[in-house]
Amino acid sequence: MKNLIFILMLFLTLQIAYAETKMFSGTLITDTDKVIDGATFTFKYDENSQKAFVQTPTTALIVENGGCKSNDIFRICINRANFSYKNITTYVYYYEVDAIIYKLTGSLNTSSKSILSTLLQGESTELTVVLTNPTDFEITNIDFNYDLTPFYITEAKGCELNYRLMEWKGSLQSKYDKTCTATIIAEKEGKYSLSGNLSYFNGFETEKKATDALAITVLPKQLKVNQSIDKNIEIKKPFYLNISLQNIHPSEYVNSVATITLPGHVSLIKDTPAFEKNERVLKHGLFLKPNASIHYSLYMEKLSEGTEPISLKFAYSIKGINDVIENSTFVDVISAQEVKLPEPTKEENKSNETTTNLTATNEVRIPQPTENKTTETNLEAGNKTVEQITVIDAQEQKPSSRNILLIIATSLIAFTIIILAVFRIKKRKKENEESLLLEKIKNRMDEQIK
Repeated sequence: MKNLIFILMLFLTLQIAYAETKMFSGTLITDTDKVIDGATFTFKYDENSQKAFVQTPTTALIVENGGCKSNDIFRICINRANFSYKNITTYVYYYEVDAIIYKLTGSLNTSSKSILSTLLQGESTELTVVLTNPTDFEITNIDFNYDLTPFYITEAKGCELNYRLMEWKGSLQSKYDKTCTATIIAEKEGKYSLSGNLSYFNGFETEKKATDALAITVLPKQLKVNQSIDKNIEIKKPFYLNISLQNIHPSEYVNSVATITLPGHVSLIKDTPAFEKNERVLKHGLFLKPNASIHYSLYMEKLSEGTEPISLKFAYSIKGINDVIENSTFVDVISAQEVKLPEPTKEENKSNETTTNLTATNEVRIPQPTENKTTETNLEAGNKTVEQITVIDAQEQKPSSRNILLIIATSLIAFTIIILAVFRIKKRKKENEESLLLEKIKNRMDEQIK
């Protein structure tokens, strides 16, 4: 009995030690060569023993009708065999055999697992991928990569890390495995399915397949914040800011510190529960049980108009992981202001006039003032307040850089012309003086001769 159990276990082990690639499935005639993928098979059948003799490209096999038999390369299964015809010349009986022919190849199995399948944002876990060669063949040309997007990877072992990909290339001997591990950190909320790609030569052809998928869920922030504020807030009119915090985790505690910073134009009248106060900074620490919540009510007053918001910051920790939630609440409607462009100075106007006078052949065009435009915009704060916003275009624009350069060039030309004219006048005056002097000398000499 023990021997029978051992033989059965050995048989099952041998069955899973191979990966089968089906080469042929159908009917064929005995004593006729059957060529499949370049390999020749020949079947003979003995009706008395109900067995088929199969000649494979390697060794021969004797297969019972309804059974299967394997050698190192091929596995043959006989589903049925029926008499076909008799050759009256050779007295050979031919049978039609329904057969399946497999080629035994190597194969790889993969398994993926992580210590935690549900993570908080910022929480880490170890992920493991194992490649196993359960066959009796060496598997070569293995190319493996595993995509860990969108998780952040801090460490990888057994495989190379290429940004967010674990990669490995190599070979696996029979019954060997390859283990790759990575420490990943959750970044964004969502449900993710991680998997990889695998290709290898199975001894017959290059096989490609995807690894098994691994599901990981990243939870949202576990401190839930809700807030509300009164509408139609006016100066010297008190209003309420209500805030509620809830720990939405079903089993973990949350430690939190709420910090509220008030702007200069808002004052606190009353707070429930009471906050620690340091000038305009309010703080309150709390400890929330799973699924517990707390409500804050702040009674405040707007002293004047302003543009600064009420800043809220909730720093908390859960399972040793720190996180922060921040936002701002405005108590004023931010409206657009009237915009005026600066008018040109007197010196600039004078420069423009000078340029016009000095330029005879070049015309300088000064941009003309455009029409005033008035735009009405409705800004709603709650259900009220309509303001008009007037935007006034500049009546005159400053000269452009090109115009300024033209003015400078024209001025230099004019100055040069004036200088040349002065020199010419002086030269003519000097020439006239010299002529008069020569004429006087000549007259004196004439008088002396006489």
